[in-house]
Amino acid sequence: MKVVTLNLCLLVITCIQATAQDSTSYFRTNQMSNALDNFMRSRSIFTANSFSTPEGTVGTPYLFDDWGYMWLDSIDNQPVKKSVIYQANMDLQKNEVIIKGGDGKAYIPETNNVQAMHFKKGNEVHAFVRANLDGAMKFAEQLSTEGKYVLLKDIGITFTHADYTDKGMVQTGKPYNEYKKKYTYYLVQDNKATKIQLKKKSILTVIDKDPVAVAALNKYISGNNVEEAALIQAVDAMNMPVAK
Repeated sequence: MKVVTLNLCLLVITCIQATAQDSTSYFRTNQMSNALDNFMRSRSIFTANSFSTPEGTVGTPYLFDDWGYMWLDSIDNQPVKKSVIYQANMDLQKNEVIIKGGDGKAYIPETNNVQAMHFKKGNEVHAFVRANLDGAMKFAEQLSTEGKYVLLKDIGITFTHADYTDKGMVQTGKPYNEYKKKYTYYLVQDNKATKIQLKKKSILTVIDKDPVAVAALNKYISGNNVEEAALIQAVDAMNMPVAK
């Protein structure tokens, strides 16, 4: 692997200056003028510049099937009000950001000091924040608004090899390798992330001492099985100020 410094990489990176959208991360604090400079001085590793999977494989370990765009929202626990917009993608299997240089090559920047960022391709927008999930610091997608509760989705990737067998009259298995996304949900309160299932009973164990949150959950979810969209609405409602 070829190691380069990120500040040299960014001299040729394809980007434009723009005002970054406000992050919805619960990690945000105050503005810092040299936030982008810190990111640009980070370490970078050369990587392959292709998001296509080999023949005989379906699915993808990447967020997008081609380049999208990424901007930074928070570095060193400080908000970035004006971020460079990078051509970028994310390797969900490795939980790594990939950015495109002006030389057409792909680079993996050091992101240990990044707390929040947005990815966009077409109408598809994803907000990612760094969080401690089951003892590991990693990027997870933030689904809800900022407030007392934050809903996170950890996007994992599983890979299964082709296992097709033909025994004459009986054929079993799949004739292709496959990448599949696996989602794990967390509800964050007081900076503590608790793993939940998409079951009402599971969510109630986290919020059962908060009557306002319980009422919001009951408003949007009736049965025990929970759809992601309904849970997002419920958590957003939990964060709404209560009228006095």
